[in-house]
Amino acid sequence: MSFALPKPKVVTDDEVVLSREDWDSIVRVLGEPSAEDEDDIAAVAAARMEDARFAAQIATERNDAVETTTPIEVVRAKLDGAHPVKAWRDYRGWTQVYLNFKSGVGRDLIAQIETRRKNGSVETLGRLARALETPIEALVEDGDS
Repeated sequence: MSFALPKPKVVTDDEVVLSREDWDSIVRVLGEPSAEDEDDIAAVAAARMEDARFAAQIATERNDAVETTTPIEVVRAKLDGAHPVKAWRDYRGWTQVYLNFKSGVGRDLIAQIETRRKNGSVETLGRLARALETPIEALVEDGDS
């Protein structure tokens, strides 16, 4: 969907004045959601409901809340090359020592995982995931299977 924006008649710091014809053309294009827009809105709502059900299931199983989305800060850090453990730890604002305290995983091992000298066992990653309140899958790098 594209159209040319109309040229305003008057522009001030507080207002933009358009002709009635220009306003009506904008309303025609943007006023009512299309069937495709409604499908997208319904799909997003369904995905959010599924995320909520998943989060509730995990929270019940673990007796603790778990994030079901990945914050943009974590995504950016991973794209910049950070290990997922470091990306999540930095997102939480934690030091390696604090993550050690929260998870019971040694600070040296955390450093080795973050610098990719060691992968970390399933048990270790599970403890880190619980401490970071994220699914273990979020801490495993692509290709680490």
